[in-house]
Amino acid sequence: MNALIAMAVGTDTDVVANKLGGEIFKCVPSSKQVRRLLIGVLDTALQIGINERAIMAVDNSDKSADVARSGLLARCPLFFFFLLSFVLTWGYFWLIWAPLSLPHSLIALGGFGPAVSAFLVLAATSGKPGVLRLLRSIVHWRVGVRWYLMALVGLPILNFLAFLVVPGTLADFAGPNWRFPQVYLTEMGLSVTIGIAPMWEEIGWRGFGQPYLQRQHGPVVGTLILGALWGVWHLPFFFGPLAQTGPNATFLSATIALVEFSIGLTGLSVVMAWVLNNCGGSTLMAILLHACFDSSGLAMVALFPSTPPYYLPVHFQTLGIAIVFSVAAFVLIVVTRGDLGYQRYQREVEAARCGMVP
Repeated sequence: MNALIAMAVGTDTDVVANKLGGEIFKCVPSSKQVRRLLIGVLDTALQIGINERAIMAVDNSDKSADVARSGLLARCPLFFFFLLSFVLTWGYFWLIWAPLSLPHSLIALGGFGPAVSAFLVLAATSGKPGVLRLLRSIVHWRVGVRWYLMALVGLPILNFLAFLVVPGTLADFAGPNWRFPQVYLTEMGLSVTIGIAPMWEEIGWRGFGQPYLQRQHGPVVGTLILGALWGVWHLPFFFGPLAQTGPNATFLSATIALVEFSIGLTGLSVVMAWVLNNCGGSTLMAILLHACFDSSGLAMVALFPSTPPYYLPVHFQTLGIAIVFSVAAFVLIVVTRGDLGYQRYQREVEAARCGMVP
């Protein structure tokens, strides 16, 4: 190689070699420069690695937090549903309506709590399919004539018996008159269409809560839990600025009235569960049953004109419904052997999922 270069330029090969070697070695960095370069490269690589690990740690922590939140809500939908229902309703009554002295007509807005909670929890846990499922149950009206008769006629009969079992009420009976059906049908029509309590309560209680509770605890235990919580949810009407327990009420009398009222609603819940399980879980039927219960109770005042408009320990809305609906619930549980029509409900739900006609 050196010889060829020397021949090409006409110079001695030793001289060329020495000059070429000197130029080459000038391009080679010193040991100190090499160390500095290596240290710089390692430092940069180390810093990049630390930053990447920090970014990954932040991303993983965010993902873990999201998974934990969604997982907790998915694991405990009932807990969050009832928590939201109580917080929204009681919060509105005690933190908004009472402090702001809002009109009496706006008390009804507290009834939106269960429905709003149901839709929020369903949207977070089941998304659009879950919300659509609940909406479909609200318009599920093909259930058989006998179940409509049970709601329209059966509930008023049970409410009438709730009046009769209260001591001293029979003497106040004014006899049949046309005012009862007029008030009953008018109140029921308002309750089903623009009424807040039956519609918006039942979207939550029976539309969302009952299917979950029956699946987890069975038809009897699940319904008893729902009924008890439903009764306690009405606590603001027994204590505080919204109390409707009368001017002479004491803490003891209000407590007794609340317990009796809750027992009555628990018995009513068993009756409603039996009807709904035989109607494919129709939330529409739950709304109708609730409306018939409320409307017939109000209309019964036409037959018993001296009935006081308060929750008293000895009253059809407390003691009366506690006795009658507890007996009705016991009879249904015994006759259906604790099933309350739940097996039929399961068959219809499974058939609907498979796209079959039940």
